[in-house]
Amino acid sequence: MKRILLLLLAHAATTVAGWGHLPSPLSARPVRPRPARVLRASSDDGDASTSSESLYQAPPAKKPFTFGILTSGFPPQQLLVPFVKFVTFQVWRLMMNELVTHDEQGRFVRESFQAGNDPSPLELPAVDDGEEGGPRYKLYLGNPCPWCHRVKAAVALLNLEDGIPVTTLIDNAEKASKGGWILPDPSPTDIQYGVAEELITGDLAGVYNYCYRHILEEGERYQGRCTAPLLVDAKSGKIVTNESNEIMVLLNDYARRLRESPPVDLRPIGMEDELDKATKYWFDLLWNGAYRCGFATSQIAYDEAAADVLKGLEELDRHLATNSYLVGDSITEVDLKNFAWVTRHDYAYTVIFKAPGGRIAQYPNIAAYVKRLVEEYPQLLDSVDMPDACGSYYRQLFMLNFGRIVPYIPSVREWVAAL
Repeated sequence: MKRILLLLLAHAATTVAGWGHLPSPLSARPVRPRPARVLRASSDDGDASTSSESLYQAPPAKKPFTFGILTSGFPPQQLLVPFVKFVTFQVWRLMMNELVTHDEQGRFVRESFQAGNDPSPLELPAVDDGEEGGPRYKLYLGNPCPWCHRVKAAVALLNLEDGIPVTTLIDNAEKASKGGWILPDPSPTDIQYGVAEELITGDLAGVYNYCYRHILEEGERYQGRCTAPLLVDAKSGKIVTNESNEIMVLLNDYARRLRESPPVDLRPIGMEDELDKATKYWFDLLWNGAYRCGFATSQIAYDEAAADVLKGLEELDRHLATNSYLVGDSITEVDLKNFAWVTRHDYAYTVIFKAPGGRIAQYPNIAAYVKRLVEEYPQLLDSVDMPDACGSYYRQLFMLNFGRIVPYIPSVREWVAAL
């Protein structure tokens, strides 16, 4: 009887583990894998012939070490599986709570990590041709971040690259002293104009520390989160703002004052309230809805977020059936914010964040809208490196992807062409 029970436990373990048809550990003789017979088409006499070609692979000569717990039957699977599930869940939830804020029911709460005072309009000119010279402002943007992406798209469409240089951050939590961003090598322009070393070397945490040097005690470091996008006054060494919506407003206002006829007006006068309401609406349903799915630590939190994403996709597709843009009859800041979301939906949010609704190609009006945007404003195609942006979610959010396997991700041009 004991032998029968052990055989049943071993068979159940291999079945649950998905390994199936492994030799019983209780067998005294080694069992060689037998090639599976493959049926072929019937011969002329009506008999089906078979092939000795195996559908399965031979065991590798070298394979990773295992304890063979699930095949040995000890400890009993009824004890082992619940214990492992409990431990891994507690470790996962602890890491998730360290990463972002949650409420009591596991809902992701996006806190404000705003730094700097209420920003004043950017001063003109942004580039000083005097003795000190150099750009007045610096923008710190990271390609993977959708909030940075919207700002980078605004810089491109407003044609401000020369006046307000962008430092492209590198996401590398292993090298960053705090947060996840490190700085690239200083540009020749920064060195030429003597930009403070703390603003061009090290990591983004060092930039925050430097910008708060006037209020921090000696040896003290900035205690808040070091987030991007970040707009800094390079002359005074102070933060203007690190809030993406404010940065976009400042950039559009700056471009409007810089030229009599700017390339686009992303925030037309008189439409501010309508634009802010649209930003809030689509943020709640889609742009932040995807993050609420991915960072949920309970089923109820996920279900609520998933329902919002589904609603948002349906309403967005319905809206674009009769409208060319999200607000008004020309491109605005809301469209750029939406573009940053839509380029990450298929290959990041629907997979690692488990956001529902399927691919963008399933929504004909959203797909047509994306194609129209990049045809009218081809700069958008260069505003993001999609494999790097989407791949970062798999590489850096290891608590959502323990194996750190990165799936295939097309370029933004390939993705748009397939819509």
